[in-house]
Amino acid sequence: MSTAPPFWDEVFDPAVAGADSLLPFRTVSHALAAKAEVILDVGCGRGAWVADGIYRPLEDFRGEGRRVIGIDVDPNAAQNKTIDEFHLIDESGAWPVPDASVDVAICDWVIEHVTDPQGFVRELTRVLRPGGAFIARSVSRYSVLALAARSVPNAKHAKVVAKLQPGRQAADVFPTAYQMNSEKALADLFGRDFDWSVSHLGGLNHYFHPWPRLARSIAVCEPRLPKAMRTTIVLYARKK
Repeated sequence: MSTAPPFWDEVFDPAVAGADSLLPFRTVSHALAAKAEVILDVGCGRGAWVADGIYRPLEDFRGEGRRVIGIDVDPNAAQNKTIDEFHLIDESGAWPVPDASVDVAICDWVIEHVTDPQGFVRELTRVLRPGGAFIARSVSRYSVLALAARSVPNAKHAKVVAKLQPGRQAADVFPTAYQMNSEKALADLFGRDFDWSVSHLGGLNHYFHPWPRLARSIAVCEPRLPKAMRTTIVLYARKK
């Protein structure tokens, strides 16, 4: 009988893991969550991996002795079944979470949509306890993917994404801003109140699964690009 953790199979699924950001991002996220009492899923979304019948345990941070709070500007995120409670972010932008109450804040494919980076980091700083952790995965502002996305009007993103990621619903595609998606922007935002670092990783090949040969070529070539042009950034930050 296997004693491997339930998410282990995902490691060997190239459509899920691959040689990109998922493994380091989720490994660190789950390691932090295992020691936390309160976990904040920032921009938790509706939980499409559950709502659409595809359960991915790597996306689920619930566990004994933990409380996972989800916050989002989208009321549909209340449907997310991998959080313990949900709170809607209203037009003020204030996070409906008490001061210094969060051990770990996790943010996956969200900060590329943030239009008020200073307000975002101000709220993050407020809700994290001293020593609290923040980990975020997003798209590099100078990646091929971001450059292409900025050349397409936001109103047409859903149609383009549907071709590159079959099965992804329009309800899960949101306008992008890329205002906090470079090392310089992150340094300006996190340099004062946080210890922080950022990794530049691949992932562009995942957008080309309908064309396997092209996807394989991209997977080989992308690591040779200057780091800022690689698709994914993973931010690790600790509140001072």
